[in-house]
Amino acid sequence: MAATYYCSNADVGMRLGLDSAQRTRAATRLTAAVRRSSVDIDQEFRYYGRTAPTKSIASNTLNGAIVAGATTITLTSGTSFSSAGNGDVNGDSFAWTGKSTNDLTGVTGLSFDHGSGDTVTEGEMAHVLREVCADIAAAYYLEDEAVFHTAGSDPIRSNVLRERGELNLKRIAHLGSVD
Repeated sequence: MAATYYCSNADVGMRLGLDSAQRTRAATRLTAAVRRSSVDIDQEFRYYGRTAPTKSIASNTLNGAIVAGATTITLTSGTSFSSAGNGDVNGDSFAWTGKSTNDLTGVTGLSFDHGSGDTVTEGEMAHVLREVCADIAAAYYLEDEAVFHTAGSDPIRSNVLRERGELNLKRIAHLGSVD
C-alpha cells in the first residue's frame, strides 16, 4: 500500500515554480521533502495532545442546498467519501457518522447555510493542511538544494515558506478538530 501524505509532489512543485519535467527529475527529493513535512504535521498535532489529522482528501459538491444544523448532506457523488469522518463545506467543519450512497448522515457541526454546488471536502482542515504541507516541504526542498548547490539557492524564499507553514501549522494544531 502506498504511503499517504498531506500534500503531493505536484503541490510542492507548484510552490517552487517547477514544470512537470522538472518535477519528474526532482521526484525523489520532492517525495523526501513531502514525507518530512508530513511527519512535522503529525508531530505538531501530537505536541498539542491531539491525534494526527486525517490525510484522506475526497472532494465533491453539494447536490442541493443545506442549512446550518443539517443532519444529512447530499453529495453529487459520495463514492470517494468514507463511511464516517470529518470534513468541511467551504471551511465550515463538520463530522458524520454514516453514509448511504450519496448522503452523509449523522452530520453534526454545520454552522452556516450552503448552496447547491458548494464544495464538500473530506478531511477536516485537509485543504489547509495541504497548503501548510506544501509550504514546509518546499522550504525543506530549497534548504536541501542550498546545501548541495551554491548556485540558485534561495534562503530568503525558504525562510518565508518555512515561517508561513510552521505558523499556520501551530494555529491549526492548537485548534484541534470537530470531534
